[in-house]
Amino acid sequence: MSDDPTPTPPTPSPSAPRTTRKAARAESGQKRQRLLLGGGIAVAVAIIVAGVLLLGGGSSTTVAKAGPARTTTTTLPATTTTTLPPDAVIATTKVPQLQVYDAPDSTRVVTTFSEKTEYKQPRTLLVTEQQGDWVKALLPMRPNQSTGWVRKADVTLTQTPYEIRVSLADHKMTLFKAGQEVLSVPVAVGTDRTPTPVGTYYVTDPVDLRNRPGGAYGAFALGLSGYSEVLFEFNGGPGQIAIHGTNQPELIGQNVSNGCIRTDNDTIVQIATQVPLGTPVIIT
Repeated sequence: MSDDPTPTPPTPSPSAPRTTRKAARAESGQKRQRLLLGGGIAVAVAIIVAGVLLLGGGSSTTVAKAGPARTTTTTLPATTTTTLPPDAVIATTKVPQLQVYDAPDSTRVVTTFSEKTEYKQPRTLLVTEQQGDWVKALLPMRPNQSTGWVRKADVTLTQTPYEIRVSLADHKMTLFKAGQEVLSVPVAVGTDRTPTPVGTYYVTDPVDLRNRPGGAYGAFALGLSGYSEVLFEFNGGPGQIAIHGTNQPELIGQNVSNGCIRTDNDTIVQIATQVPLGTPVIIT
């Protein structure tokens, strides 16, 4: 995302699953520490946010370092569209190392994920298909829209009625519950040079920043499974995108970010306190 640095684990997200993250990186040429979703002030949670999301906040942006938890042996092909069931199915890993295969009943492992994200959130995948003892899911990796198959025995399946849709052309974000509109608000999105990537993503890393709502990421940040398609490295991080608050509400409705989606602080808190990990985010 962007801005400030300093280490301290993030406040647990009020949205389901609740676990904390840590990370940080110092400013200028000092020790690099992982930044959570943004930048770096000496305030704990806000700092963690600094690193992870390369594209977001105020005037600058930052991204989190690529998670060591992830060992990619092969990259799965990207798809252009993803059809989801009425209630999205979420797969949460329950094994130390989640192996992803290229097909059901296959022995070819294409990538492996740790049980927790780099920010100590439960590793979640958004399921797009089920077949016998296997589920196909969107993966939090490049290229965007990568998919793979995991064993049902290795994950816990749950459902969520929530879905977030973002229209870049209209600068609008809408939250749905069971197909019904809950709220619709204006948002700021990426510039022409650093566009917000379109596609289907999902919430991977909520970070509660309500103890420092005046930071570049506002009162809350929701890290997503997607990445910038033009910024592959930023301050040592991979360029993860996010939906977050802002300390510059006057810029909402414009193309001003490095790829993240910004909304006002009241809205991001309202969304973050309702939607669980794995909630689909469809950007068009």
